Amino acid sequence: MMNYSCMLLCLLLALESSVVAVATTSLSIPRNEAAPQLTRKQEETSRIKNDALAYKGGESFDQRRIVHPLFFSSSMAALAGCSHVLCMKRFEVYAAMMTGNIIGLGVAMGEGNMSEAKFRLSLIGSFFTGTLCARSLESRSLCTDKQHHKVVAPIAVGIFAIADRIPDNHKKKLILLSAAYGLVYATANRTLNGTITQLMTGHLTKLGAAISDRVGNSRFFNYGTVTSLSILASFTIGCALGARIFMAVDQEKPIFTIIGAIYAVLLILFRG
Repeated sequence: MMNYSCMLLCLLLALESSVVAVATTSLSIPRNEAAPQLTRKQEETSRIKNDALAYKGGESFDQRRIVHPLFFSSSMAALAGCSHVLCMKRFEVYAAMMTGNIIGLGVAMGEGNMSEAKFRLSLIGSFFTGTLCARSLESRSLCTDKQHHKVVAPIAVGIFAIADRIPDNHKKKLILLSAAYGLVYATANRTLNGTITQLMTGHLTKLGAAISDRVGNSRFFNYGTVTSLSILASFTIGCALGARIFMAVDQEKPIFTIIGAIYAVLLILFRG
């Protein structure tokens, strides 16, 4: 169990150096542009800088992070992929991805399975409650200077730990996990100025559009494109790691507590 936890931590640390290097390389400006293209180059460079600044959330002292934003988003994506696989393998539902639960709700209603429909609705409501709590904590006066992440972190770990102590055959376990994931990802997405790290369709769409633009008119990938590429790669790695953990680790081990603790560390360091 600890071997896989250490593997996950090492993987996230290795990603930090690689994604920063990729961002630096992808955002570099060619030096052999012709003189008539100077204006376009200047505009593109300015846009890239603005994208990076917007993504980082500003440059004031109270907004500086200990970890790089690209590493943070990639780590959250890897943990999301790992969580999705573990939940699907163990419970046959997604506790952190509500699209699957909404589909399940619709199917259950269509088949007249009201018991399953109520269960899916409870997961959706629990995740929604977690997002409401995250936003509420952010707006409270006790969480000034955008430091509400330090309040969210221990709460999330506590919910994950409580859920881990509930047997897998109890629906309360999944309801608590959904609330914890809603709390964590609402906070993370807000921190990243709306960048979603637990769902991949938008990033894949953005990447396809960026490649098309690069082949056509523009020669540069902007910061958002690099972020989407890194999130997609990290999510895939997280899914693979989740499958390995499921096969190798006893289900009685507190795997979700460990995942919650990693979430908490990332939130605290990113806004520390």
